[in-house]
Amino acid sequence: MATVGERIKSRRDELDWTQDDLAQRAKISKSFLSDLENGKRNVGADKLLDIARAISLSLDYLMTGKNAKKRAQEMPPEEVQIPTALAEFAADEGLSFRQAIALLEMQNQIIAHRSSTKKGDLEKVDWQKFYEAVKEFL
Repeated sequence: MATVGERIKSRRDELDWTQDDLAQRAKISKSFLSDLENGKRNVGADKLLDIARAISLSLDYLMTGKNAKKRAQEMPPEEVQIPTALAEFAADEGLSFRQAIALLEMQNQIIAHRSSTKKGDLEKVDWQKFYEAVKEFL
């Protein structure tokens, strides 16, 4: 099975982009991207989200290789609504906006795989518990 770095490189090649092109668009260094593509580094959720948006793929696909690739028209818009409960939790914990967005994106990926969970339930998420479970990836 392909790694995160291999999926990134494959998509970059599909787009006919150099590492410089992707690094600039994702606001990461070329050396970091090179190490990531070659399996020499791991990536946190915030940088992976930047890369996913730059190459128009879902986080789910980049992390697991499963599900169809999502193109730009299917990606969430740059401006997102942060649920009040998450905004309050992020403020209390001193999380950055990027970390809050990464938490929201992770939660949305989980919801996408659970047919019984509705999007409106984001206000009911125990963001503290969720954060504790995923903070090592932020």
